[in-house]
Formats: sequence, C-alpha cells, structure tokens
Amino acid sequence: MEITDLTIIPEKAHPSHIACCTVTFDSALIISGIHIREAKKGIYVQFPASVNFTDEPNRKEASNRILATYVINHCSE
Repeated sequence: MEITDLTIIPEKAHPSHIACCTVTFDSALIISGIHIREAKKGIYVQFPASVNFTDEPNRKEASNRILATYVINHCSE
C-alpha cells in the first residue's frame, strides 16, 4: 500500500489540533478527515473511526509518512 498523494492543511481551531489531512492510497482510495494532533507525549496521527487497517505495520507506516511530510513542509522556520 503506497501513499500516492498527501494534502496537509494546518489548522488552529483548537490548541491540540495541528493539521487536517487527505491521503490517497495506490491512486485508488482517498481518505479525508485525518488529523495531526498534539498530546503530552508529542504529535500523532488520528484516523477517522471508520478507517481500519488490516495490521499495525501498515497503520504505522502511513502515520510515519504523514508525520514526516508534515515536519518537512510545515515545521521549518
């Protein structure tokens, strides 16, 4: 499963909300409503409740790619 498109829109609606994302997997499946949030332990990706990955490695891989893209594109000063 490959992320073929990723859109990240920074948001400031709530102190713990960092960004909202839309991800396209394999140029075939689009998932919107993904959020990057901040908690005491750092930033994390929250997928919509209706999105279920078949295994933990795929979920972690998608989360890591989203976070890496966010950091590269939105955290440099």
